[in-house]
Parts: sequence; C-alpha cells; structure tokens
Amino acid sequence: MARKKINESSEETRVPERVTAEVIEEIKVALVQKKAALSRNINSELDEMRTAAEGHHLADMDDLGGDANDEETNYKILEIESAELDQIDYALERIDNGSYGVCEECEKPINPERLRALPFASLCITCKRSQEAAEG
Repeated sequence: MARKKINESSEETRVPERVTAEVIEEIKVALVQKKAALSRNINSELDEMRTAAEGHHLADMDDLGGDANDEETNYKILEIESAELDQIDYALERIDNGSYGVCEECEKPINPERLRALPFASLCITCKRSQEAAEG
C-alpha cells in the first residue's frame, strides 16, 4: 500500500513568515481609507433616514408600508457597515499595539496574502477553519 506524501509547502503545514513592516503599513493605509469611506457612507445613510423620518407625517398609509421595508433594509445595511467598522478599528488597534498579523488562537504568524485579502483577519486560515467547523 502506497503512503500519501505530505506536501510540506501546503498552507496547513508551513508557518508563514511574519508580516513585514512595509506590508503592515500598506494594509494600515488601506484600512484607514476604508474606515473613512464607511464612516462617510454611514453618516450619509443616517442623514437620509432622518430626512425620510421627518417626511412621514405627510405620507399616506400605503407609502408608509413601503417605507417600513426600506427602513428595515437600511438598518440592516447600517448594522453590517458598523460591524465592519468595528473590525477595522480592532485591526488598527492591533497594528498600533504590535499584535497585528499574529493569530489570536495559535499565536503563529498569519499569512500575509490572507491579510491582504482580509485585512481585519485575526485568525490564521487553519484556526479559522477549525472555528467554522466547530460552529457547524
């Protein structure tokens, strides 16, 4: 019976290099830009919702039903954007305290390519997969 050869260069078995200062700075700039864009978007959506709420007293009952669905959708979008903003803030905090790029679970370096793709990742791919499997 032939043994399956273990691929030593696979993502699962090799420990990635620690993220360089240049990559961290590149990611930090992208996170700050994303944070600013999200903040502008959230403020704009809140202003629109305030304006719409002020106009409700002039609307008829049919319009109010449609508006309720629009408001619910807007609240969900705001919730998602706020959660993303929290993740960005947490990543920026980790950059500032020097823990960025290190898996919070196993304390091994997170692959720089993963961080470029998902800059607020706090787990390496192996630990993230384990977490998702445990959650079902």
